[in-house]
Amino acid sequence: MDLANLVSSTVTVSPGNGFPEPGMASVHSLFKDGTWLQAEYWRLIEDGMASYSSFDHQQIYGMPARIDAVAELKLRLSDKTVTSASLDRETGDLVFVFTGNLKLQILNLTAYEIWELRFPNGAVEYSNYAK
Repeated sequence: MDLANLVSSTVTVSPGNGFPEPGMASVHSLFKDGTWLQAEYWRLIEDGMASYSSFDHQQIYGMPARIDAVAELKLRLSDKTVTSASLDRETGDLVFVFTGNLKLQILNLTAYEIWELRFPNGAVEYSNYAK
């Protein structure tokens, strides 16, 4: 897996194929080079602190309106550039660091396919290391 090719790239975020239920906010991310990522579980870190996550989607938490976690992620990553991208081989988590002191963690919480990464050359990687 060559995540280094994503450095200096921007990303466009849109809703994924998952179910739009409270606590469920899958995302589809398209990188500038044509790489795309489908992810079920994610967390955004802003300035060193947890921010929005897929688990916050459509939750109210005592606020006047439900949270649209996908819209918040899209807004925050708009015009940001990837400065590093890595895979934690123990957990299967992906970590993307962006300009503006942002970090996007793509979480692998199970041994089943939770994220899928497709590169322009046709190579595919899955969170459970399936080939």
